[in-house]
Amino acid sequence: MNKKLKLTLIISPIVIIFLYFFTALYSFHQFHKGIYYNDKKLIKDYVEWNELRENFKNYINIQLLKETQKSEELKDLGELGVLLTGLAGKFVETMVDTYLNPEGLSMLIEKSEKKDEIPEPTFLTLIGGFTIMDFNGLSSFYITYENEGQEFPVFFNRKGLTWKITQIEFPENLLGDLK
Repeated sequence: MNKKLKLTLIISPIVIIFLYFFTALYSFHQFHKGIYYNDKKLIKDYVEWNELRENFKNYINIQLLKETQKSEELKDLGELGVLLTGLAGKFVETMVDTYLNPEGLSMLIEKSEKKDEIPEPTFLTLIGGFTIMDFNGLSSFYITYENEGQEFPVFFNRKGLTWKITQIEFPENLLGDLK
């Protein structure tokens, strides 16, 4: 084998691996910039909104079902309790569809008291992003956002050459904390 072919065979996998990790870092960094600068376009481009909404609706419906099964008052209502839970689920789904979008997130960012705590996106935050990324497959990684002692894993899935947020896992007791 000639030297150029050997060099190409050695360098090609290294470049591919580097590009794979860089696309994940870049997508995470772009989303970070979208949050920091409250840029609706960047936020829209790096979140798979339909998938995120469906995952959030499923989480809320499961939590409502669990609360219904625990609640003695709703058990005493029988079928009416089931109907009330279903109506609450539909109400929540409507709210999720209305507010879980780039404009709704932008509004939350504007009103957030913690927006000043978000570090400015720089080259260091781009490279530093690698330290908080946990890959759980070839097409998925997550970062863990911590707020007031609770952890929220935020999952990114690969969509071509970009990575988009598709799911956020909420703590089991989130609805209990909202009461």
